Amino acid sequence: MTLSFRKAPIVAGVRIPRRHFTIWAALYFLVLFCLPVLGVALALDVIFYVIFQQFFDACYGLLCLIS
Repeated sequence: MTLSFRKAPIVAGVRIPRRHFTIWAALYFLVLFCLPVLGVALALDVIFYVIFQQFFDACYGLLCLIS
């Protein structure tokens, strides 16, 4: 079974509207995918920062360039 975005199927003489992206789809993508990924990345960044500062006494990431 192939999914085609270009053809609008006709069922019992009624043309079915094509699929399209909506504002709600973008909002769900942002809330359910982007924010959790960014949250995990932030948590890992904080964990690695603490590890490098406490155990290796070294700078980590962009903070080396600032200080």
